[in-house]
Amino acid sequence: MKKLILWYFAVLSVLSVASSLALRMVWPEHFPDLLFTIPLFYAVVMGVMLILKRTIEKKGRDRIVFFMAYRVTKIMLALVYILIYFMAVKSEIVVFSIVFMSFYLCLSAVETVFFMKGEKKS
Repeated sequence: MKKLILWYFAVLSVLSVASSLALRMVWPEHFPDLLFTIPLFYAVVMGVMLILKRTIEKKGRDRIVFFMAYRVTKIMLALVYILIYFMAVKSEIVVFSIVFMSFYLCLSAVETVFFMKGEKKS
């Protein structure tokens, strides 16, 4: 799990820097003001993952239960976050959504790889 956390935050850092630089260079006029909240959201999601993992392990449930519960929780948190952003800001929605989606897909790929490696070991 420690390796997953390190990779997760490394990829999150690279995505944060890359998206900020790309938007500043390519579309500076469309740079969302609250772009910095996307990495913060995913840092919170990592915390939720750890809490969920501990809770499910204490109950003695299988890893599959954790994986399924985490994916549903992550999707629900992402939907709530995006809806709050859309209702509160109402500007640069398309750019923000594209950046958010790219973070979601990249970090989900990292998680999936580590979860698959964990299942192969057990």
